[in-house]
Amino acid sequence: MTTFLTADGAELSYDERGARGDLPLLFLHGWNGASVLWEPIVRRLAKNHRTIALDLRGFGASSGAPGPYRVETFSDDLSALIMAADIDPLVVVGHSMGAAVAQRFAIDRPDAVEGLVLIAPVPAGGLNYSPKIDAMFRSLPGNRDATNAWLARLTHREPAPDVREALRGAAAAVEPSTALESYESWSTLDFADEAATIATPTLVIAPDGDRPEFARAHVGDLIAGSRFQILRETGHYAIVEQPDRIAQLIEHFVASL
Repeated sequence: MTTFLTADGAELSYDERGARGDLPLLFLHGWNGASVLWEPIVRRLAKNHRTIALDLRGFGASSGAPGPYRVETFSDDLSALIMAADIDPLVVVGHSMGAAVAQRFAIDRPDAVEGLVLIAPVPAGGLNYSPKIDAMFRSLPGNRDATNAWLARLTHREPAPDVREALRGAAAAVEPSTALESYESWSTLDFADEAATIATPTLVIAPDGDRPEFARAHVGDLIAGSRFQILRETGHYAIVEQPDRIAQLIEHFVASL
């Protein structure tokens, strides 16, 4: 892992592979995730592309970094990363919360972003969960059994043991206060009006087991000209269920830019 300093002096970590040359690909994980969850996809794409998988502030190898742990701060951190790693312009690939960060960054730094790939995305307008669902999410930080049960519902099929442990390990490494603060940020986002101005070429990938119609209405239809792809027989964690297919979709999308 390589480290860099953000504008406020926090030290964050990222995994870099592949050769310099074509458009770099920056991978942003979801809530209670980590860069390691991109491993199957990065391994395939690094053969032909420069890849950077970031541990967002407070997660993975960046878990020791101080807050705030908010989507806006995560986006600000990317500006420091692209300077440190010299990856401007680039394609940003985000999963779930990471897709919300990608949208925020495309608004903040349209000059730097050549393409967006949003997988099972959290929309820029937030999710406005019911009190029951909100309480469920708030009960997860610090509760390993509840978190593991929640993770088990995010795939279409039982994942391989190593994948299951990677998911559980990434979630267990997040401090409860970090998880709660970041959850409050992404679940209550309110920048849909700004997201509607995104002119960056965008690919939205929606798992069929994760309310694809919601992703189409609140992300795909919001970003004018975006492409929309439904993945069959997969859950929210499509990045670990169908890495080959997702890598292929990213490859084709990048080639079209």
